[in-house]
Amino acid sequence: MPFLKIIHRIWNFSITVILWSYFLFGYLFLLAFLYIPAFIIARKMAATLQNINHVHLRCFFALTRALIRRTKFEIPDQVRELRSCVIVCNHLSYLDPILLVSIYPRQITIVKNTFFKVPIFGWFLKSAGYIPSAPNEMMGAAMINNLESIKKHLADGGILFVFPEGTRSRDGKLAPFNKGVFSIARYCRAPINLVLIRNTNLLFRHGYFSFNTRVFNTIKLELIGTLEPDFKSYDFSVSAIAENVRKLFEKKL
Repeated sequence: MPFLKIIHRIWNFSITVILWSYFLFGYLFLLAFLYIPAFIIARKMAATLQNINHVHLRCFFALTRALIRRTKFEIPDQVRELRSCVIVCNHLSYLDPILLVSIYPRQITIVKNTFFKVPIFGWFLKSAGYIPSAPNEMMGAAMINNLESIKKHLADGGILFVFPEGTRSRDGKLAPFNKGVFSIARYCRAPINLVLIRNTNLLFRHGYFSFNTRVFNTIKLELIGTLEPDFKSYDFSVSAIAENVRKLFEKKL
């Protein structure tokens, strides 16, 4: 019925405004009361900012659960308890990275270089230890510094999560994998955990502004594999491991 569709659209829009308002103004509030003091007094500033960001986005998804009752979340303990590793994920929605930040107190990821140029937000990304994706920011000394920073972060119990597709899938199928994350894992001698994300694209769809609040949906995260390659082996191949990981995801999808 046309009238019901209008009501549903108004409801979706209203929920969306509430959620993104919290998301945006929550950052502004935290910036004033937590980020700036952390910048001044924290001994481990990056770790402190990561934890603050984690709490903020954990509250964001708590609010999402409260307002969108038809969407459930299934995140098993074996996913939540991952530490000191590289996490490789498929990518379905803009919600994917902020969902992962809400799960892990100590987390970094690779972010598009353009976001580092945004006033204030770019400062936060850099201060929190996030890594720019542009090749010109990952060359020479800058590249070594980034890799050493990641290595220390992992050794301290943090995680690096990466979407090797580079962008969201439009149809749920996997795009070609970028091999860079596997080179990072090799440099850091870090285990690689494969986490499959399901149904975030049903809650926040590609090409739509509003959350889809009316569909019954369960967002699931599943640990589908753990790899601890012999990085020192003469037979080790970044291309081979990237292809193997992609096949594991394709099998589950």
